[in-house]
Amino acid sequence: MAGRHLLGLQELHNAGLSNIDLVAVCDVRRANGELLADKALAALGRRPRVYEDVAHMAKSIADLEAVDITTDAGSHHRIACSAFGMGLHVLCEKPLALTVRGCNAILEAQLLSGRILSVAENYRRDPMARLTKALLDSGAIGSPYMLFDLSGGAGNTIIILPWRHDKNRGGILLDAGVHNADMMQFYMGNARQVYARTRLWEPVRMKPAGRGNLSDFYEVWQSEMPDSIQATAEDALVSIVDFENGAVGQWTCFLAAHGEGFGTSVLYGSRGSLRPGGIRSGASPVLQIDGKQKMTGEALLEVVPTYHLDEDTARLFGSERPTAYSIPFQEADRKLLAIELREFGRCIEEAKSPEVDGALGRRDVALCYAAFESSVLNRPVGIDEIESESTCAYEAEINAHWGI
Repeated sequence: MAGRHLLGLQELHNAGLSNIDLVAVCDVRRANGELLADKALAALGRRPRVYEDVAHMAKSIADLEAVDITTDAGSHHRIACSAFGMGLHVLCEKPLALTVRGCNAILEAQLLSGRILSVAENYRRDPMARLTKALLDSGAIGSPYMLFDLSGGAGNTIIILPWRHDKNRGGILLDAGVHNADMMQFYMGNARQVYARTRLWEPVRMKPAGRGNLSDFYEVWQSEMPDSIQATAEDALVSIVDFENGAVGQWTCFLAAHGEGFGTSVLYGSRGSLRPGGIRSGASPVLQIDGKQKMTGEALLEVVPTYHLDEDTARLFGSERPTAYSIPFQEADRKLLAIELREFGRCIEEAKSPEVDGALGRRDVALCYAAFESSVLNRPVGIDEIESESTCAYEAEINAHWGI
């Protein structure tokens, strides 16, 4: 993930929007740090120093202001709490932590430090997500009734890298599902409770033969992937989500689906339906109001005359009021990462709170864990009881593993 963040910094550099200096990289596996430093030299014209220990890095660089945590989720709480203890601002990749208790530890450390915490949740920053949100806020579909977020695929193959099938390092339903949790709450408001079932259908995962959209980013480590792994994290989730505004959602993520894969998302309200725009694909939202023809593309601007992107996003995507875009997946990915990095720098400069702060990052994790806990306890589970840790049967094993 650090390599993808570096591409985001390069995007800022090329667009004349740089407000962050990459002065150091740190990895317990020094070869990873050296590789990234070499890439940074080519991308930014300056090679950062390489460290294997965060404390040593902070002591060696007197004017270090912030860290960008791009490790696997199991280490987020330790690194973030340590960074706050050193007086550093923190940008942390999603999920904020591997468990809600880990999130709470980070939030407590942030409160004591008085520093900024931003969670790198990039989907909502896509121009098509912004347009979808503007349509919802305008009342285009009326009062929200129902959300569907359904997907299936992957079969028995390893998804990206093996650790995403390890419950104690960040299972795929958390690591990818936190994106779904964030987008559901971005569109529909805070979730209130979840009733769910989870399963582990494919306990043995096989090395994939083909390539996906993210393969180029992780190609260096593909040679280390074994032919098969033992999976411990669930790969199927079926849930009903109740939102505070009274709307209901069905979130189903089936990552052991052999044969035909699919994905769909639709929002329904009292006046019509809205199919959200495509994240990193640039596909326009599709609006269907009762008694009218479907609306998509430029026609949507009539519904939301005040819709426009912020200055930085408009500059990176080339338009203040886009209704679609056509650029490669990898380019869209780095532009979204550039936006969140740019915002982090501005929050430090202007002492303001980021869009996705620690509280929101924790709530996204809590929605996922409400589903996991519900499956274990066989009852609806409230988001508040997850955040307060009054219900933590599922995560207890993970907390014990990490000593949280």
